[in-house]
Amino acid sequence: MSADTLSVTTTPARPYKRPVVSSLLTNIAVAALLTLAFNQSFIHSIWPLGDSSLTLVLVSLLFFLNLFICQLFGVGRLQKTWLIGLLLLSTGCQYFMLQYGMLMDKSMLLNALETDSHEAYGLFNWAMLPYFTSYFVLPSLLIIWTKHHKVGSKRTVLRYSLAMLSIVAMIAVLVITQYQSFSSLFREHRYLKHQAVPFNILNAVIGTLHDKTAVPTSQSFVHHGEDAQVILGTGKPQLVIMVLGETVRADHLGINGYSRSTTPRIAKQNIVNFGAIDSCGTATAVSVPCMFSYLNRENYNEALAKNSDNLLDILKRSGVKVMWRNNNSGCKSMCDRVEQDQSFARDANCTAGECSDLVLLNGLKQKLLAEKSAATPIFIVLHQQGNHGPEYYKRSTATQKQFTPECESNLLNQCQTEHIINAYDNAILATDDLLNATIELLKQLSTEFDTSMLYVSDHGESLGENGVYLHGLPYWMAPEAQTKVPLLMWFSAETIKNTALKTDCLQQNAAQAGSHDMVFDSVLSWLRIESGAIRPTQNIFHGCYSTA
Repeated sequence: MSADTLSVTTTPARPYKRPVVSSLLTNIAVAALLTLAFNQSFIHSIWPLGDSSLTLVLVSLLFFLNLFICQLFGVGRLQKTWLIGLLLLSTGCQYFMLQYGMLMDKSMLLNALETDSHEAYGLFNWAMLPYFTSYFVLPSLLIIWTKHHKVGSKRTVLRYSLAMLSIVAMIAVLVITQYQSFSSLFREHRYLKHQAVPFNILNAVIGTLHDKTAVPTSQSFVHHGEDAQVILGTGKPQLVIMVLGETVRADHLGINGYSRSTTPRIAKQNIVNFGAIDSCGTATAVSVPCMFSYLNRENYNEALAKNSDNLLDILKRSGVKVMWRNNNSGCKSMCDRVEQDQSFARDANCTAGECSDLVLLNGLKQKLLAEKSAATPIFIVLHQQGNHGPEYYKRSTATQKQFTPECESNLLNQCQTEHIINAYDNAILATDDLLNATIELLKQLSTEFDTSMLYVSDHGESLGENGVYLHGLPYWMAPEAQTKVPLLMWFSAETIKNTALKTDCLQQNAAQAGSHDMVFDSVLSWLRIESGAIRPTQNIFHGCYSTA
């Protein structure tokens, strides 16, 4: 056989074809995934609230609502981008809901957006990688890989319209036939709407965008307390340091009856303890601007609070020197118009942008003595990192760690509750150190100033009670662990004498003190400001200065 008579033919391999499906089928698949895989918290909550038939109807309603959302961009090139965006939002939302037992609403999203990079980094961990790969990356790749049928534009519009009408009809049938059951269920269990993914995150995004872009009812800046003026004494100027705490719940302070000695140093100081008061919010983004605003919790409005004079503005205008030192994620616009001193942040003990709270006192004595004026009162805010979670173990030094072992992870639900509490309580010991050091500094300065201190936390913290961690729950359903915060004061003996302050009166008022609403009026009175803006019912010092 000759070589030229033998030939071998090979057929070129066909490239693997991408599957071709209808856009409606893709939306149905994503809606089913969102309903069954991304609503574990929602389904877990509704399961014990009714019989299996009601649960099935609710899940069916959720599916058709999700399908409606997926169909919003069901025609055109935006569909895949929209679906991938939904998966990304839903993945992140469900991860943090499952990990920390939180609910997603506008205030929670606002709190997340105003978190700085260091705080955000503390929430990330390697456990997120397989989770996001399974719930986001793989489904997104599948969406990108599939191709959609190409049909004429008229036929596409017709199919899309029929599909949307059918979806709306199914939603209407389910709502109408089960209206009484649904209305009763969601009225008695309002938290459910904050668990349904992706509605909760979409509502939060829309609400936040509305608030951020809303035009204030009055275009001009609202001035408040324009009649304020300081009553200058003939003696030493006042120096008040306000330590603004972070994430400290009142029931974990030893001076408030806690079983552990978490405040041994300040317990030895002559403090006026107001015990537990109500916070204005359950997150820093709400509590801090509300606390410094003239608005109360019941009528608080973020846009108005940030577009009007706050406590610091009025103090500055009345002649008080105001300064803000920040070891947190910012002042939430409250210190925008006063001096901000970050010179302490150059301390060698600051690593990777994070500092121990004790550095807030660095160089403060020298700065105050250098800038002292004969009669000008001074008000300083020291904004702590405090007990900011979930990495509580990072908030205390080795010498402050009296309670061990600690939870040394940001995956709190994987730690023993006792270990979480140990780390949290050690962080309170660090705050005790800061408050004691602040008082000792004020004692040193008492020859030059009439010195005093205010300490109040912005909000509390859940430490695993009922499966809930961190903070930020809607106020109406938040446990007292998130809403009850400590407030205490300290005055030098010279201050009490020179200002004719009746401490027994303060102690009586302390027993009746209620909330953050008192801070605005009380600080104005504390610094001897006269103004019609001060409300006697919210002034802790009302009737506590001797007139004779």
